[in-house]
This record gives sequence, C-alpha cells and structure tokens, in this order.
Amino acid sequence: MAIHSFSQTNPISHPLVTELNYYPEQGMLVAFPTHYDVIYFENNSSQLTINMKTILNNIGYLLDTYKETYLVITLHTSDDLAYDRLYSVADYIAMQFKIEQERIQIMLTSQEETKHYKQYEKNWKNSTELIMPKTIIVTYDPELGMY
Repeated sequence: MAIHSFSQTNPISHPLVTELNYYPEQGMLVAFPTHYDVIYFENNSSQLTINMKTILNNIGYLLDTYKETYLVITLHTSDDLAYDRLYSVADYIAMQFKIEQERIQIMLTSQEETKHYKQYEKNWKNSTELIMPKTIIVTYDPELGMY
C-alpha cells in the first residue's frame, strides 16, 4: 500500500503496512483497482451538470456495491467556491447512494502540489479529482486465525 505524492517521483510507504508475499488458499482475496475521474465545473459555479452526475452515479454505484472502498475528492484551489464544489460532490454521492460520511474524504491540496498539477491541467481551477484508491482485502488468514 502506498500513498502517492505529486511532489515526489516515488510513492510514500507507510511504516506500519507490510506486503504479503503470499495469500492463503483458504483466504478470500478481494482486490478493487484504483478508480480515477476528473469533473469540470463551469466558471464560478458549483452546480452539478448532467454529465457530472453520470460520472458521480458510476462512482456511487461502486461505493454502494463495494463497502470496503472509499472516495477522495480533491481540488487545487482554496476559496469559498472550492468548498462549495467539494461539498456539492460529496453531498450528492452521500445522499443519492446513502454512503457514510467516513467513506468520503474531502481534501484541498498544498500550494506545491497545485503548482505541479497546473503544469499538465489547463482547466485546473475548475477541475475536481475523484479518486478511489486501490483496496486489497484478505478476508481470512488461516495461519494467523484472523480476519
């Protein structure tokens, strides 16, 4: 498991997470790949369009179906409009699909990450990134007798 940092070329490894070199035959392995989307708001607006709702419906379906997953919503600006946009996306998914608040994380990025992001995204001020990080779940390990 790793957390990607835009300011570094390598992922950051968490010291408490160890990778298994094996998965027990009796254990059930469930892997959800990383899902990534970007939606674009109109200038000076926090209203969701039909196209945005289509993307959010797909993400909501994944969150509703796979209860172990979660969503990170991020923006690269920090004004009042950014907060309105973040909460309009989070509220839509939470209310339409009854997703728990703990599974939807809202994040504004640092100035350093924003500078990097601006280099490859022309419409960065209106973009909102939707990230469902990769999740791997081993439901039972018979060697440890643990779930």
